[in-house]
Amino acid sequence: MDEMVLVVEDSDVDALLKGYGFIKIPLEEIKDLVEKRGFFVRRGKAEQDESLRQLIPYVVIKNKDGLYLMVRRLKAQTESRLHGFYSLGIGGHINDTDEGESPWLKFLSGMEREVNEEVDIETYDWPKYVGTIRENTTDVNKVHLGIVFTITTNIKGIKEKEKFTWELINSYDIMKRYEELESWSRLAFEAVEELKD
Repeated sequence: MDEMVLVVEDSDVDALLKGYGFIKIPLEEIKDLVEKRGFFVRRGKAEQDESLRQLIPYVVIKNKDGLYLMVRRLKAQTESRLHGFYSLGIGGHINDTDEGESPWLKFLSGMEREVNEEVDIETYDWPKYVGTIRENTTDVNKVHLGIVFTITTNIKGIKEKEKFTWELINSYDIMKRYEELESWSRLAFEAVEELKD
């Protein structure tokens, strides 16, 4: 946990976002927050310091038939507090070594890196922004801020097979496993489903 990860002060998040759960806010306001208030600290500190929020791109991927990519986190996956849960979101921490001259450019290149590291997919259009997730329900949630995007592309599989199992699944079957989804995935699923209306 010695990597340097992108964070913002929780007080700055409080000033921008009202309430908890899934919050729809213009992307420009998120960009402004990251660009002006983002900085890097050691991940070990960030995981324990509830005055900070680690910025996490959370990308929901669907195939051309509308099926969702769902993964299950195995014990080899870094975040032990989420082992065994199903997830609809691909993403992770943004590092100071990610490309870009500013925190926001590093966020964008880090999001692209995370998707390409974890999933074997064909070329895709730039991810579509959906909204943000802020929760305080678990120790993990208290120190992370999810920024949700969605991609539609052809999905070939998962690259990190030692960390995840995967499947393509429709909305109906996701609802049958709803209680087994990590909390961010529940919120992201509901938000992405609303985009279809």
